[in-house]
Amino acid sequence: MGKRRWAFTLIELMVVMGLISVMLSLLLPVVGKARAAARSTACLSNVRQIGLAWQLYVAENRGNLLLDVNHATYPPDVVWEANWMGVAEHYQVRGDSLLCPTASDPSTKKHGYGSTVQAWNGQLESNGSQVKLNDSTFRVGSYGFNGYLICDGQQTKLTAFKDLTQTPVFFDCAWYDTRPDEQNEEVPVDPPPDLNGNVTAGSPAHWRFLLARHGRGINVCFADGSARWVPLEDTYRMKWNRYWKGYHLTLPSH
Repeated sequence: MGKRRWAFTLIELMVVMGLISVMLSLLLPVVGKARAAARSTACLSNVRQIGLAWQLYVAENRGNLLLDVNHATYPPDVVWEANWMGVAEHYQVRGDSLLCPTASDPSTKKHGYGSTVQAWNGQLESNGSQVKLNDSTFRVGSYGFNGYLICDGQQTKLTAFKDLTQTPVFFDCAWYDTRPDEQNEEVPVDPPPDLNGNVTAGSPAHWRFLLARHGRGINVCFADGSARWVPLEDTYRMKWNRYWKGYHLTLPSH
């Protein structure tokens, strides 16, 4: 008697392929969520590192905040080194530490503004700015700085801010700094058209950090050194300056 050969029928093959497709459809979202969580964790570590460098600077300068440097009143080399990015570099925080893994590719938009999935690009700025020293020396990053945390003539020290656990310093951002307007709960600020970071030179400052980069939230390092994920709707509850009252934002669903 000859050996009997076993083989799958066409129906059996279709059933097996169907089961594989179902398993893949269940597995891929899990893998995607795991990757997104890993990117968010790496991003949170980055903003914490940058925050530590800033804290070291403040401590070594007797609590004094950063100077408000700009290319209109300071030489290019001073503008390049005296901002938060120069401070970070001084404490060896540079390169990939300035890039969120979700938004590491440099922007190609006008002036170099970033987005949810792109880093801001200093190469597209003018020479002598905080992010571009000259044609061959420039910075690329995914984070921004709270523009209220500078010496402005009235406040010079960090002690002017009372609730450091709620005062944001660094965060996911489509530009290297921002100074949002508060307005009030009765007349709130205008929400962006979407949460993709479609920022231009004329966009309101708060649109720069209203990015759905990590779900509906961003990673933030606070003035006390802590870092955490903050829902976009709660970003205006943070204490951006000494007089900030804040409120819940109503934002687009996408």
